[in-house]
Amino acid sequence: MPAAPPRPPGRPLDQRVRGAAIEATLDVIAERGVRGLTTAAVAERAGISKATMYRRWRSKEALVVDAVASLVSEIAIPDTGSLREDVRALLRDAVRLYADSRPGRLIPDLVAEMARSPAVADAVRSGFLAQRRAALATVLERARERGELRRDVDTDLCLDLLGGVVYYRFLITGGPLNRRLVDDLTDALMRAIAT
Repeated sequence: MPAAPPRPPGRPLDQRVRGAAIEATLDVIAERGVRGLTTAAVAERAGISKATMYRRWRSKEALVVDAVASLVSEIAIPDTGSLREDVRALLRDAVRLYADSRPGRLIPDLVAEMARSPAVADAVRSGFLAQRRAALATVLERARERGELRRDVDTDLCLDLLGGVVYYRFLITGGPLNRRLVDDLTDALMRAIAT
């Protein structure tokens, strides 16, 4: 069994306190960006002391990493028995996340911060993005086992295609994130990868 990750020194942080700090962090990032985030602002908004903050998070980057990880604490992996419907469900979930006002304000700044901070880049890639990619990879593998997926399909390219279209629309073109995008993207992908 793998060893448990080391716990920060001091008393364990009450989950309600941790939750308040994470929520406050996400709110502050949404309002001011990662560059405008301070531990003092988070502590004040969460109603906890700065000492409590520093006991749990040794740096602003550690706090951001923890907050980003909380955005996708659990992704439900659909299992409808149909590649088309599983992909549609994952895309609906992604569109819903990015269309929500707080993630909609958070994610562009996190993407910019990834270029400046290796710790934030690693957190986004190994947490947020990795979980979304793992969910879709599971869906594709199940479809492959059922014979719904062409054998020559490159899974990583497929993951990039799905995520890339949604991110491009969200971050660059500003086009609508809606059911039509989900349906059109699902249909286009099925034409390319389904047997």
